[in-house]
Amino acid sequence: MANEEVRKVIEFVNDVRIGMVTTQSQGRLVSRPLTVIEAKEDGDLWFFSTAESAVVREFEAQDLVNVSFSGNKEWVSISGRASVVRDVAKKKELWNPVVETFATEGPGSPDTVLLRIDSESAEYWENPGGAASVVAGWVKQKLTGQSTKPGDSNIVQM
Repeated sequence: MANEEVRKVIEFVNDVRIGMVTTQSQGRLVSRPLTVIEAKEDGDLWFFSTAESAVVREFEAQDLVNVSFSGNKEWVSISGRASVVRDVAKKKELWNPVVETFATEGPGSPDTVLLRIDSESAEYWENPGGAASVVAGWVKQKLTGQSTKPGDSNIVQM
């Protein structure tokens, strides 16, 4: 069973749903938005993609990845190991009508694959006042010289 900090991270991921997945490609970092299909309680994340996409090639070439999520008052960055899953039973289990909009071949097609990120750690930041309170904190620091704490943050081992 996941601890409370892991639950907090997964709850946020499930609320936001779209993460910026960062991979390595030709010696540089590349990020792209992907929609989380499932976020497991242990932190593992599942996405659908097409087999010939750049992200699939990058997952297969280098498995160290990061995915970040941004909301109005919370931010999460998750580091983990990537893999491409072609198991038809797992694709059928996670299939939904939204996936059909870009993967028209269906879950049985070899052109449709799952991307899995086995989460290793996450860092999150929370600020109940949102971005406006962060800006106000910066202004206060500039005017008074006193440092401010914009909210809570933590590193979580998944």
